[in-house]
Amino acid sequence: MRIVVSWLRELCPAEETVEELAHLLTAKGANVERIDRPWQRLSGVSVARVLEVRDHPRSEKLCLARITTGSAEREVVVGVRNMAAGDLVPYAGPGATVPGLPDPISAREIRGVLSSGMLCSPRELGISADHGGILVLREDFAPGDDFASVAKLDDAVLDIEVTPNRPDLMSVIGVAREVAAATGVPLRPPEVSFVEADSRAADHATVEVLDEERCPRYLARVVHGVTVGPSPVSVQARLFASGMRPLSNVVDATNYVLLELGQPLHPFDLHSLADSAIVVRRAGEGEALVSLDGVERRLIVEDLVIADREKAVAIAGVVGSADAEVSAGTVDVLLESAHFRPAGVLRTARRLDLRTEASVRFERGCDPEGVPGAADRAAALMARWSGGTVLAGSIDVGKPPPRRRVMLRPSRASLIVGHEVSAEDAVQAVERLGMRVTPEDGLLQVEIPGYRVDLQQEIDLIEDVIRVRGYHLVGSTLPAIRHPGGTPESYALRRRLQEALVRAGLRETWSLSFASPADLELMSHSDGIRVSNPLSAEEAFLRSSLVPGLLRAARRNLSRQVRSIALFEVGTVFLPGDPVEERQRVAFVLIGSSSETMLGRPPQVDFFDAKGVLETVMEALGVQEWILSPPADVPFHPARSCTISLAGEAAGSLGELHPRAADRVDLPGRVAVAELDVQALARARSSDVSYREVPRFPPVSRDLAFQVDDRVPAGAVRTALIEAAGGLVGSAEVFDVFSGEPLPPGKKSLAFSVEFRAPDRTLTDAEADEVVIPIVARLRRDFGAELRSG
Repeated sequence: MRIVVSWLRELCPAEETVEELAHLLTAKGANVERIDRPWQRLSGVSVARVLEVRDHPRSEKLCLARITTGSAEREVVVGVRNMAAGDLVPYAGPGATVPGLPDPISAREIRGVLSSGMLCSPRELGISADHGGILVLREDFAPGDDFASVAKLDDAVLDIEVTPNRPDLMSVIGVAREVAAATGVPLRPPEVSFVEADSRAADHATVEVLDEERCPRYLARVVHGVTVGPSPVSVQARLFASGMRPLSNVVDATNYVLLELGQPLHPFDLHSLADSAIVVRRAGEGEALVSLDGVERRLIVEDLVIADREKAVAIAGVVGSADAEVSAGTVDVLLESAHFRPAGVLRTARRLDLRTEASVRFERGCDPEGVPGAADRAAALMARWSGGTVLAGSIDVGKPPPRRRVMLRPSRASLIVGHEVSAEDAVQAVERLGMRVTPEDGLLQVEIPGYRVDLQQEIDLIEDVIRVRGYHLVGSTLPAIRHPGGTPESYALRRRLQEALVRAGLRETWSLSFASPADLELMSHSDGIRVSNPLSAEEAFLRSSLVPGLLRAARRNLSRQVRSIALFEVGTVFLPGDPVEERQRVAFVLIGSSSETMLGRPPQVDFFDAKGVLETVMEALGVQEWILSPPADVPFHPARSCTISLAGEAAGSLGELHPRAADRVDLPGRVAVAELDVQALARARSSDVSYREVPRFPPVSRDLAFQVDDRVPAGAVRTALIEAAGGLVGSAEVFDVFSGEPLPPGKKSLAFSVEFRAPDRTLTDAEADEVVIPIVARLRRDFGAELRSG
């Protein structure tokens, strides 16, 4: 919610600076994300009167305007011709700056004529998005006036994050209540004063509500004799700074009150309504309506509409229709102020994929008591800005619900807050928020106003007491009862996984749990689980793998010139079944340059880089029994991939993507990927932690090469080598795998770098040679291995 500070001060004249107000609101729970100053660059623009408009001698599209600022005359070249002699316009002379242009204005020659500055459009001044013509000022300004000063454009805007439970903060008066409660400055509601005509509104229009459940209250006022035109400049500026587009004085009056009081309103052209009637009813199945954005909307019986005697003219609480909108020819206006049930508006807006300023407020809950006050305020502004007359009375169908009453116990508040909260403290805090309190048998009965839809029970009131009194008063006393605590095992495992992957040099990424048909095709998953109400049609399935999301993240990083990518994700996948099976998985992707260099140039990452990351994970989790089995399925490369087995159980895949799969997702070069089942890791990991003394004696190194069948896994050979050494091997790492001549067909050579080390002495070369003998014997017996060198 964007709040114009001068508007806020009109309702609560606090003397704090803009920065102090932002800090104060944030401390009270209304987080101010940033402070904007939309007109900070508006300087040197003055009000000028047009003296003459004539054709440009060398252009059919341009014209020349002679203007006066009261002290001097100037001639400027203009690209549009919507102003005439006698009009007041904003003039930016040489050296002036405007929000809509990056550089200062300068005098320059245009088609042979020197233009001494420019006349400004609303967009250039930062008061609307309109760039179709010069802003013609209707206010009583004088030539030479500083435009920023007379139009009150020296303001700041607070951008406030509004949580879903506080719809009252989606209005200027709602934020003003918070400031008033925090500072003690009295709240000043906006003034509503107008003279009603003798003729009554009920004699010119009728209202009938056929669904009182969905529309508990509908109020209509009639404004006669309006002249549709632009709103005052200061009003346009406030609307635009608040995120709304100025349209006309009649429509702007309703939008102004929506922002000011939080109550959505809608103006209808009274003469476009059949029989001047309003009927609130359910839509007919398949009934069509062209909304204000020009889109035909097909409705269902669950939708609530505002209709006349012949047709629907608005979707209740969401949007109006083109059939009854206010136009330049509108003379009489029927002003709607109503209360609609949040659930109905929410369902309709979501089904139509149509979110408006009105629907957002109705979805969260509007003040049912604010219906008449908002209508009166909008009618007064409409009459003032358009010259119309408000007809006497209103057509009011329904009534507001009775106010809730919630009991507040000061003793309970003290227990929760952690320090003493007296009855006087609680009463003072609640009354500063504008609520009535009645003591009753040692308790406090609080009457909840309609605008505080979030206050449903005692704990909500206690929270408000804390907010008003200050969070710094909350105590740090430990509870008297000990509660079981600690991190659940599943979260602890997830954390260890994340920490291990970060230590391996990867960065964590998060993605949504949805998948596209292309994602399923990439992983060869034909039986995806379809989402009944997807966020987007492109991702209409639940994901069955984390890999496609990681590949998209990698492609996004590559498009931003990131050359080396190492990402991982720990998340949930969904497998078909009855019911659907949810599994926790961990996956990572490596693309780009490896950390090691070869011939002065970093090589691309490959299978072995991914295997190194996997080894880090297994070591961190204490997984001892794991092997890499034959190649993994699609989308992996058949010669550069494998299946990961934990204690004899298939738990995932590791390898490089097949080049065709990498091309399909637009990733160049080699792409190393792995995905494992977290539950399988949890079953295979060891909770035992073993410690050993830091070695005090140097190792004896040997390089041992063995000839084995090419189907023998290197991991199994390494495990047998370490076991055969009788505890005298400090480390054993594969550093070379070789096949081909001069080896026989079907054979390969595995070369290990082995460090022999004894805990109590330095081994001699002869002792190391003696350890090699049982190693050779064990590998010959288990794998038919032959020692080639070592």
